[in-house]
Amino acid sequence: MRILIITENDEFYLPLALQAFIETNNYHILGVISAKNPLLKGKFHTAKKFGKIFGLLPVVQKGISLLKAKTFDLFSVLNRTGRFWSIEKVCQHYNLEYSFCENINDSGFVAHLSSLNLDLIACISPTQIFRDQLINTPKYGCINIHTASLPNYRGLYPTYWAMASGEKEVGICIHYIESGIDTGKILLRCAEKIPANTSMDYMLKKTKVTGGELLSQACKLIGEGKIAPEYAQGEGSYYSFPTKESYTVFKSNGYTLW
Repeated sequence: MRILIITENDEFYLPLALQAFIETNNYHILGVISAKNPLLKGKFHTAKKFGKIFGLLPVVQKGISLLKAKTFDLFSVLNRTGRFWSIEKVCQHYNLEYSFCENINDSGFVAHLSSLNLDLIACISPTQIFRDQLINTPKYGCINIHTASLPNYRGLYPTYWAMASGEKEVGICIHYIESGIDTGKILLRCAEKIPANTSMDYMLKKTKVTGGELLSQACKLIGEGKIAPEYAQGEGSYYSFPTKESYTVFKSNGYTLW
């Protein structure tokens, strides 16, 4: 089975999911596409946006972590953490072709993918919305990791919202991509318990690794024709960016961001 991976640039969590997927996958990966995140317009804009919600200290803390991640990524000799800090570094390590795409629904890009004779597009939480032409390009369609118990917590930042809503665990679903947002049939699902007084950072790392492994399992079942996906039952819920009010509740639940 010929698989293409679509994800997006991230220093902290998606490289963990990508590595977990690669190390447990038995099929041919043609390459990895990093798609632009259309919702975040640069590091400064992102810091300003989240500073208004979370306050200055968490943003400064994350900025310092980002600087460290960039340093480890640029100077590998300094990296003693045992992990990778960019999607591109993961690809270099496993000798996979890496490229960046501004718009994954661009007709020229989709035409290029059509020429690859793809069996499956495996997605690691890209933000861009897939259109029908792209969805229908691979033989077996497109599947995605979503760290929530769908149909609940569709949309953005599902791990944060689950913790802010007082959930006892964070769900992880592998689902088919359809024209709706996180509405496709579910292939596999599991969950990770949320420890008391933990951080969102801890839960994101844990669920991304589990999600990468679960994505690999889904590919195997699709390749063997042993999967019977079903739509999630119920109306569910949809969330967007965090709010000041939700962050107050998040902290009252005993959690920290980092």
